[in-house]
Amino acid sequence: MHTFVRMLLPAVALILFASSANAQDKYPPETVVAKRGDAVVTMLDVDAALLGVPARLRANVMNNPKRIEELIEGLLINQQLALEGQELGLDDNAVFQQAVALQRYRMLGEQRLIAYRTSMDLGDVEELARERYMVNPDAYAIPGSASVRHILVDTKSRSEEDALELAKEVHAKAVAGSDFVVLVKEYSDDPSKESNEGLIPNAESDGLDPAFAAAVKDLKTTGEISRVVKTQFGYHVIVLVQRMPSKPRSFDQVKEKIIGELEGTMRDARVQEHVDSLKGIEIEAVPEVVASLRTRYLPESEVQAVGDKSGN
Repeated sequence: MHTFVRMLLPAVALILFASSANAQDKYPPETVVAKRGDAVVTMLDVDAALLGVPARLRANVMNNPKRIEELIEGLLINQQLALEGQELGLDDNAVFQQAVALQRYRMLGEQRLIAYRTSMDLGDVEELARERYMVNPDAYAIPGSASVRHILVDTKSRSEEDALELAKEVHAKAVAGSDFVVLVKEYSDDPSKESNEGLIPNAESDGLDPAFAAAVKDLKTTGEISRVVKTQFGYHVIVLVQRMPSKPRSFDQVKEKIIGELEGTMRDARVQEHVDSLKGIEIEAVPEVVASLRTRYLPESEVQAVGDKSGN
């Protein structure tokens, strides 16, 4: 384990298991968190580094020794490099100072949008949430699930034609009533069949091949057998083992979720409206100065070449 992590873990453990009262005590901004050489990271540095993280997420982000290590390491190395750059005078020019000012503008802009988003009064949106629920209560039900068994006839060890022919043969045997588990053991090329006998729970999940999941959705009754299905892995024969229907949830059970979604959408829309209103203010640009930016950073020889072409 990294030395820093070994040093940090006991401290983090003390924080995590501290009493509620102690957990609320805050170190003053000048408190030193860590140092290396001339680089010193204070509590104010940590607070500043987390300024771009939404306040509601900071506790979760920092409740992780690895993230704390990475944050402090990043602050230290940045400061070490910055001190070296300062010794070389890399900050002693107008362009660098203006770049710092532009970074300040960017951060102020981000903080302004955060403040605007969190301070807006949306009123009571519960009734709107109820209306959304009533339009489509099924959208808030606990999704149903389906368990299936499948037989895979792959196309790695045989041609497409041979695989399809064998899959059709297996399908015919399954439809005729052969024991599906026996067919799995005899014909399936899925290596996991030894442990699961072809069983796939939650067989409509997004993680499965779309063609496979679609075929499962078509199966309605226990024991129903699919058509031969082609996926990226080969050909499948599928039988439905069990289908659990979706479970309705009352409005009270999902109210907070819907309200949260609505408030998030409303806040995003109003923030965008505000930004668009600022963009709508007319730009007063100097055309010839704007046009000069095309060649401002070209080497002199290339600027001359561009000028010659423009003259032609």
